[in-house]
Amino acid sequence: MKILALVTLKSGASLEQVRPHLLDELRGSWSLYRSGDLREVYATESPTQVVFVLEAETARAASLHLSALPLVAAGAFDVNLIELRPFVNWSMLFST
Repeated sequence: MKILALVTLKSGASLEQVRPHLLDELRGSWSLYRSGDLREVYATESPTQVVFVLEAETARAASLHLSALPLVAAGAFDVNLIELRPFVNWSMLFST
């Protein structure tokens, strides 16, 4: 299942506080990408937010993958997970 993860720096935390740890966070996300668990990564207009698309059995499994990232594990980021499912409403166009 695809899982959309919105990863946002917690309010009260600053980029200056996390900047010294970003290389480790990047190495961790690269490892998730290489393993196939992390499929896509996007920047947003906010420098304090990224969007990940993960492949996992459940949102809980995706959360476990992300919890291996040092700054996520340290609680510096809020992670909002959304399970993405096939959009089946178009089938209504073809039912009689």
